[in-house]
Amino acid sequence: MMITRSASQDDLPYIVDAYRLAFAFDEARTTNYVSMVGLEHFRVLEVDGLQAAVWALLPSGHWLGGKAVPAANIAHVAISPEHRGTGLAGVLLEAACKDAMRAGALIASLFASSRPVYRKAGFNLAGSEIIYEAETAQLYRVREEAASTRLDLEKVGVLRDIYDRSCRIDAGRLDRSDAHWNCLLDRSSSIPSAFVFGQNDGYVLLDTADPDCLVLRDYASLNGSASRQILKFLGSFSTVYPRVRWHGAPHDPLIFALPDKGWHLTHQEEFLLKLLDPAEALSRRGYACADMHFSLEIHGQDIEHLSVSIVDGIASVNQDRHAAMTVSIAAIQLPSLYTGFRSAAFLRHAGGLDGPDEAIMMLDRAFAGPAPWVGEHF
Repeated sequence: MMITRSASQDDLPYIVDAYRLAFAFDEARTTNYVSMVGLEHFRVLEVDGLQAAVWALLPSGHWLGGKAVPAANIAHVAISPEHRGTGLAGVLLEAACKDAMRAGALIASLFASSRPVYRKAGFNLAGSEIIYEAETAQLYRVREEAASTRLDLEKVGVLRDIYDRSCRIDAGRLDRSDAHWNCLLDRSSSIPSAFVFGQNDGYVLLDTADPDCLVLRDYASLNGSASRQILKFLGSFSTVYPRVRWHGAPHDPLIFALPDKGWHLTHQEEFLLKLLDPAEALSRRGYACADMHFSLEIHGQDIEHLSVSIVDGIASVNQDRHAAMTVSIAAIQLPSLYTGFRSAAFLRHAGGLDGPDEAIMMLDRAFAGPAPWVGEHF
């Protein structure tokens, strides 16, 4: 018999053991992570009365079209070795998605260790995680004076405000909960330092623990001047740190502002997403397109018909069936279309959807925008 329940203090030894076997975490790292995230966000799956798997379910959101769509991040999934390969992952994901929906999430997202398992559960590619590195010696060439102010870490509200403002003009990024901010501000291994630029036009959260590479745990920039100020500021560390590393966008503002070569991409992978309630999720994201109307015929275990009307950037969705402007899409491809990670034209070329040319072009306009990405690995 299988049951899913919230974790309790009595489960902590199991979580430590499961994360040691799954991620090579030592006890200190696991207990610190549980403390930052909150034990109340952990779930345990039991098989015949014994703990078999654990994961965290983090309240969150994803910014799309200037709006934050309620979401849940399924994080740090660990299945005990003796239960791997038994189909437990599918049971776990179904339980996690139901749990997320009860909490009000319309979409669920995660990073996958094995994509086929998660695709079978309805998750698919939805955006990027990218890490860049640049040589600090190149940054002195930036033509901008850096007007920075040191920020007390207790004033995290200032960072949250700048971050949220930057997300409204971007796509995919997390609407962070306290758990996400706690992880970014973690002081267990090193104490980060926060600096704000201009009139709260940008910030950096620095980690100076590695003498070989200065790390931006987080940054945000609201305009070109802030991006150049950040680069100039980072260049002032060049006598100690030869390189600087940060999470950035495919269209990254700091890369755009760099005066020359001297940077490279060090890591890239994709996060996966599932629409828990397609109709409501479509209605809650924003749209930067002209008014339009189209229908989606979603082919999964069943066929779902959704009629979408967009007026002034707001979508109303119902289950009416219309013959005109109907696009047929495989349910597994809907996450990639929804976030704009893949265009309708590309998905048709790849065989993931089909419809008349005019309808395909309409969907391309509806879901157009910046390439979706996230600034952390959750």
